[in-house]
Amino acid sequence: MQTIHVLLVDDHEGFINAAQRHFRKVDWLKVIGTASNGLEAIAQSEALRPEVVLMDLAMPEMGGLQATRLIKAQDAPPYIVIASHFDDAEHREHATRAGADNFVSKLSYIQDVMQILESLHADTARDGAVS
Repeated sequence: MQTIHVLLVDDHEGFINAAQRHFRKVDWLKVIGTASNGLEAIAQSEALRPEVVLMDLAMPEMGGLQATRLIKAQDAPPYIVIASHFDDAEHREHATRAGADNFVSKLSYIQDVMQILESLHADTARDGAVS
């Protein structure tokens, strides 16, 4: 069974901890790192090479949109999901323009993220890589 390596990016430690507790229950999913802002996310993405980055939209120092643009410019960039409390067409459009592969509302984060990750895991099992 192929493991999907995830980088969690959010400036709220409680949110990161809650997501990690849930993800630990999934045997094919491994959180390989965390970051609390976009600058850390870029460095962690380059160093750890996750298949998926779960990225908060609004963070100090550098937000998720700018970090997404810069991570997507890396060689073999990860699949990026932007998460935000602001779930509207404008924020979704900004995320898409920044290069995000998907967008989820923080109000239904675990449910929506798990659907995306399960789909990516099925693709990985079939094709051998996250696409």
